[in-house]
Amino acid sequence: MIQNFHYVDETNPIFQLETFGFRPGGVMELNFNHFLVKVPEGMEHETVRAGFLMHLTESETTARQDIEEAIERLERDESDCWLDHPGPYDEVIDLSSPESWVEKNAHHTVAAGEEGLYSLIFVRCRPPLSAVSFNVNAKFYNPTARGPNFLSAGEAPLPTLYFAFFSLYVVAMVAWLMLCRRRKDHVHHIHHMMMALLFFKTLSLLFEAVRFHAYQTHGLTGHADGWAVVYYIFAFIKGVMRFMVILLIGTGWSLLKPYLSDKEKKVILAVLVLQVLDNTAMVVLDELSQTSPGSASWLTWRDIFHLIDILCCCAVLFPIVWSIRHLRQAAAADGKAGDTLRKLTLFRQFYLLVVAYIYFTRIVIFLVQATLPYDLLWLQALFDEGATFLFYCVTGAKFRPADANPYLAVNTQERDAAELEEFGLDDYEDDFGEDDEKGVDEGERRDQGGIEMREGGRRQGGGGGILRPMGGQSTIVSV
Repeated sequence: MIQNFHYVDETNPIFQLETFGFRPGGVMELNFNHFLVKVPEGMEHETVRAGFLMHLTESETTARQDIEEAIERLERDESDCWLDHPGPYDEVIDLSSPESWVEKNAHHTVAAGEEGLYSLIFVRCRPPLSAVSFNVNAKFYNPTARGPNFLSAGEAPLPTLYFAFFSLYVVAMVAWLMLCRRRKDHVHHIHHMMMALLFFKTLSLLFEAVRFHAYQTHGLTGHADGWAVVYYIFAFIKGVMRFMVILLIGTGWSLLKPYLSDKEKKVILAVLVLQVLDNTAMVVLDELSQTSPGSASWLTWRDIFHLIDILCCCAVLFPIVWSIRHLRQAAAADGKAGDTLRKLTLFRQFYLLVVAYIYFTRIVIFLVQATLPYDLLWLQALFDEGATFLFYCVTGAKFRPADANPYLAVNTQERDAAELEEFGLDDYEDDFGEDDEKGVDEGERRDQGGIEMREGGRRQGGGGGILRPMGGQSTIVSV
């Protein structure tokens, strides 16, 4: 990692700048400059107690817990400073003396037995309520046979991992393209959108692999920033396309009906706006992670990103629920109950699939990350990308274009009924049809009655008697 941090008037007393997994022989090179402390009025003569800590932890979750505990101790007792009682393998860079504020360097090589996940933490114990500005130039790397590796020990396999998933998505994209060409008579608009999603997902993985390879070789320098911009572009399009495809499948667009209702259009527009904000927050958060992680602005954008992401995940479930409800009502009233029930089963399965995917990628993965050792953090990306690939494969298999796929059959009668319902003409057609049916039924009954009477007369005549009225009553007289 080669990274430059810039902080201006930061008021947080203790916060984390960066974490890095060091193997034996790993090197830490730090340069601190332009350190400045702004004290409140009336506290100009207060002594300064501030500095940095390279803190060895078991995981990022443990590091956050240690920071919270240190803040609580400092709030209870201002003299209880973390810099005064570091851990056995912690490195302290003391900047309490004004002579060290202009510039100070620190260098450390990790010995055998000291390897692990280190967190660079800023600590300001005194004076309270002061604002601190500083620059930090950090250079962390693990030596390898091919030269320094600027990726953390837990991120070193990521370039290979992302390139492997890029290859899998290329195969999936070719398979989907061949399937659509073979079943072109059964291809709907949603299938073209699914193809576009695969295309942008594939490119985003390619540039993600290239970006991490640049980080591995050059660190966070201008060479890697260019690839990061390309990745952001395709990741932005991919993020929007993913939620749009899930929404459109959930509404049944081009599968169950050729149109979108006003309610569904509003949900899609809302999710589209949220996705633009979500991807913007992602880019800003990533950029702040390279310049001022842990700062107040970084924490704000992180909370915005998580909030919008949760809102999008909840919003995509509503159209699926509406489709399930519509199909359940249709199954009770439709004469083609078998087809409707099959469609209902599919959309229930898709709802459970989306819920499982959101739950796994938004909750389970982060819980697993908290328990992983420092050199196995790459498993988080493996589980995330693996779950996404499985989700895409299962969704594609269920909604694929096929001759005998009953779920994708939108016959002419259903399409016409949907169009009439959209324009408010279904009630008129029902009334008109009912009158016609009544007229036809009455005519048929009259004709049937006449036929039965004539046939009855013939049967009775053949039996040797005739029907004559006598005194208001009917009697049979033998001939």
